[in-house]
Amino acid sequence: MQISEMRIVDVREPLTDQRQQLLDLLGSLSASQWAAPTAAPQWSVKDQTLHLLDVDLSWIAHDRDHEKSGHPPPSFEHVEFVARLGQRNQRWIDGARGLSPRLIIDLLAWAGGQLDAYLGTVDLAQPSSVYWAGDAPLWFDIAREFTERWVHYRQIREAVQPAGDDDKPDEYLALVVRTFVWGFPHQYRAPAAAGTTISLEITDIGSWRLTRTQAGWELDQGQPAKPMASLRMDGETAWRLLTGAHYDSGRVELSGDPALTGPLLQVRGIIG
Repeated sequence: MQISEMRIVDVREPLTDQRQQLLDLLGSLSASQWAAPTAAPQWSVKDQTLHLLDVDLSWIAHDRDHEKSGHPPPSFEHVEFVARLGQRNQRWIDGARGLSPRLIIDLLAWAGGQLDAYLGTVDLAQPSSVYWAGDAPLWFDIAREFTERWVHYRQIREAVQPAGDDDKPDEYLALVVRTFVWGFPHQYRAPAAAGTTISLEITDIGSWRLTRTQAGWELDQGQPAKPMASLRMDGETAWRLLTGAHYDSGRVELSGDPALTGPLLQVRGIIG
């Protein structure tokens, strides 16, 4: 199955809700919490928040206002593209660190309102692309944007709240993981004969099968009858593995040919 063959998943309301959760959290933080380190290397809570402001402003400038400068073209080879994007993101954060927390919160609320208004006018079925998943409709690109904001929110929350302080299930975890799994058919490169199937099971979210065709690997929902390899984990482990974050390897179950299972752990649902 291709992403373009799926029904439209409209994440505009979750995107607005996620932003409000972030604003509520930021409004409760002390000065020391704004300076707290996060899971993102060398980024504090304030740095992460500045990055999210940049993400909103960049969407408005690039997609609404058609400003094409400022971002490395995706035609670069992967390693160079990632490096240049990282440098660009860091330049923004370095230049914006002088903004106060109050001003950052106000700007996030303003930029979010501008982005929501723009996204309310777009055709969700129009073509777009996602760097780690290939050609896709615009609704999937917006879903990808939601996952990035969700991941940074989780990193901020974990940096300022004691472990176990909020153990309730995350209402958007399934949406995030269901978006991330579409990195598999685009990125998975293990050689195999046509007809080879691989099982992907996220125990609390769903099951998928990767099938090797003459054109490459394809992804569909459901369990294959006789998979040659399998990857099994829960949703909390999945989002961490698929973003390159620290995860408990004891919660990841692999079986089958190592030549098929090893590359499964290299797939990412985020650039970097």
